[in-house]
Amino acid sequence: MSRFFTTASSRLIRWLGYDRKMLPGDFFNAVEHYSVNGAVKKVGKIESIEILFRNDGSSPVHVSSFNPQDEELIISARITPADGSRPMTHHIYGNGTAS
Repeated sequence: MSRFFTTASSRLIRWLGYDRKMLPGDFFNAVEHYSVNGAVKKVGKIESIEILFRNDGSSPVHVSSFNPQDEELIISARITPADGSRPMTHHIYGNGTAS
């Protein structure tokens, strides 16, 4: 039952920005996992997730400029909670965790 709920809840999220289906396999899985697990635990119900990227057509996978000591690849996603609170940017790693 909870598996169905998790899948159903991810369909209600509005996805914006870079097409998540075009992400490299590890990051596609990471973003999907984070959207129904980590992000929900941090912000509650989610209205939208915008995968941020440069408008030059390049991949959104990059090294963080926010934390120069962290050399792992991440995706930056702006997550808007459904409760109307302000959107926050989450840095999602290839393993589905975030900072």
